[in-house]
Amino acid sequence: MDIPSLSLCMIVNNEARHLSRCLTSVAGLVSEIIIADTGSTDGSMDIARSFGARVIDVPWEHDFAKARNITLRQAACPWILVLDADEAADGWRREDMLQLLDNSAVQGYFLPFIHYVGSRAGEEYVTDNVCRLFRNDPGIVFHGTIHEEAASSIWALPGGRIAYADLSILHYGYVNEELLLKNKASRNLDLIHSALQLDPQSYSLRYALGTEYYQQGEYASAADLLLPLLREAVTGHGYTADIYLKAAYALQSAGRIQDAKAVYSDGLAKFPDFTDLLESYARLLLEEGALAASYRLLLEALRCGNTAHKYPSSSGSGTSRTSLLAGQVCERLHLYEEAKANYMQAICFSPDLTAAWAELAPLCLLSGDEQTLITATLAAGGILSPGTLRLLVPAALNAQAAGWLQALAGAAQLPAAVQRVLQVLPELFRQQADLPAVAACLERLLPEHEAEQPFIHGYLWALACRAGDAAGAEQWLGSLSCCRPGLPAVARLLPAEFTAQPAAVPPPAAAELAYAAQLLLQTGAWSSLLSLYRSAGLGLQWARLPQPVLRSLLQAPAAAQEQWCSIYEEHHYGTPAGAAEWLLYAAIAGSCGRLPRLEPAAEQALRGSGSKAVLTGLAYHKLQLAAGAAAESLPAGSIPRLLLVRSALGEG
Repeated sequence: MDIPSLSLCMIVNNEARHLSRCLTSVAGLVSEIIIADTGSTDGSMDIARSFGARVIDVPWEHDFAKARNITLRQAACPWILVLDADEAADGWRREDMLQLLDNSAVQGYFLPFIHYVGSRAGEEYVTDNVCRLFRNDPGIVFHGTIHEEAASSIWALPGGRIAYADLSILHYGYVNEELLLKNKASRNLDLIHSALQLDPQSYSLRYALGTEYYQQGEYASAADLLLPLLREAVTGHGYTADIYLKAAYALQSAGRIQDAKAVYSDGLAKFPDFTDLLESYARLLLEEGALAASYRLLLEALRCGNTAHKYPSSSGSGTSRTSLLAGQVCERLHLYEEAKANYMQAICFSPDLTAAWAELAPLCLLSGDEQTLITATLAAGGILSPGTLRLLVPAALNAQAAGWLQALAGAAQLPAAVQRVLQVLPELFRQQADLPAVAACLERLLPEHEAEQPFIHGYLWALACRAGDAAGAEQWLGSLSCCRPGLPAVARLLPAEFTAQPAAVPPPAAAELAYAAQLLLQTGAWSSLLSLYRSAGLGLQWARLPQPVLRSLLQAPAAAQEQWCSIYEEHHYGTPAGAAEWLLYAAIAGSCGRLPRLEPAAEQALRGSGSKAVLTGLAYHKLQLAAGAAAESLPAGSIPRLLLVRSALGEG
């Protein structure tokens, strides 16, 4: 087995939490390990020696470059790899390493770094490319007290050339927990300020200080430091693209919008395929309401794709995150099919991107396109996480989307007992459902599903309401009261036979009303649901329920829709409804062949909302009045009314 002739050089101080992971990641890839210990007391050096490392004691002089250069001079191999303990090689292959080290035309390689950020590693990240693999040459050294780099010394060599190698390094040091444990922000600022006292005009140190302020959210200070750097002609460094991105965003965040626009424009003239810069500028334009211009920039970013091999980047730029934002912009432009395509593209890039599913699911359900969700779910296969399934399964239930629910029920991440519950519930979507059989199946599942008993008890309560089983409703309501103490107040709003609770029960909270309404709707208990609506009055805001609920209302029996509209009209007689609520009423009225009522004062209030979705809905209403017909008479290509409800909610 050929081990690459490569020295691993590290400086370490109290890194027992990480060191083993780092050294394991390069096992069999390096010929020697040299570790400069700058004062560890936590057993780190015992771990290092267990991997065969040669440990040298190096006093810490608050200078990262100086400590690193000591380790370089100890290396015996013709090539050197530099890592920190909180970094790890990401699945490197020996044959790839041997090929790279055999290339006589280069003196070093930029390696892609994936810096995990946020609450835990493995989710959000930012990237950049750093020269950490280079020849063992006395002329190649690190520069910089902090954020030290070796690339400039390679470029200073005659014919010095640095290539790019697709060997990812995972960095865990920017996760929130690590930042707090090591107090990195304070440490870095102290080191930078000390170094600037010795060299106040240092370009790299001013960039480092601006970056620290940027990362700490002190955008005004960051902008004041970074903006002058763009006006200084400096060759031989790779900071420029990153300075444009950070300076523009810092200016934007500090409220200096025109300055930010100028930096974005100048930066894109120099780096037209810098996807993070394109997307960041698109977000600024989106905030200003320049939707079409924002969308053009996002399309260009998607055309460029992932350019992390050229520029500093962040997770999803040019791929999933950009596609998600493009979909959201399309919805604001009422380009719903394009929005759907962008959300689908985001999911193709990242099949378990919960945020994209959260947009795609209601968009498809409200436009009557269940098949797209079935196709996407089956394509994702076993990738969907429990967190994403917790979003999608209730959406399918609320929409009574039996086909999609069947696709979701096959997800391996769902517990077997939950899968069996989901196999039973679609029977309730039928008007002629066998209610006793469904109840019996659910009751049989209770013993094996103790952790989810409120889930099953809730369905049994709603099922009893649908069946007119007052005793059963009272039984299951009692079993729910311990975990849903507000539910008895909701039950008081149902016909008297379904509850024996005293009249002193306080009015129900909005959350309990929403919970009960969803259970009754999912089980097809239309009579009880309409009774709840009549009694709750304006307390039950349908447009504020999860959006898939709206699809079920549009699929309700015509008689139930007629009654729903009558109750709506009773509640809102002389009291204008909100924009989204009126659009929902118009959609349901049209579905059951009824012309929606609209008093002049209510129409004036709706127009005053300024909602584009409402103005579109009012235009459709005028067409209906002119034709004396219901929704079916609207022109071909009209926007589905439920999508107008969604847009009105988004505008709000």
